[in-house]
Amino acid sequence: MIKTKTSKKRAFTLNELQPLEIINESKVHDSKASDFFKNKNNVAKVLFECLVDNDPEAFMEILDAYLCVNRTQIAQRAQLTRATITMAFSKKGNPTLKTIAKIVHEASLVSR
Repeated sequence: MIKTKTSKKRAFTLNELQPLEIINESKVHDSKASDFFKNKNNVAKVLFECLVDNDPEAFMEILDAYLCVNRTQIAQRAQLTRATITMAFSKKGNPTLKTIAKIVHEASLVSR
């Protein structure tokens, strides 16, 4: 016997929802991540906290966000390949301390 598919009527659709009025009573201030990353002291404190908490993934993620500059230019100055820098900040990357130090040093020179 051949089974035939039959569609059942949906019991619920999004079109049936009544719109809700949202009252903004939160006291959350608008902030931009770029403002945070402009202050090198803030970044240094957060990176230090990552080291204290033994959280290398967060350290690399914050460092990657801070280095929002042209990786090709950093690679040329640090005498590393662009692939090395990209791999260093990927989830699979496991860069050495020497590589990170070169990248941070050259990125600080570029951003001046």
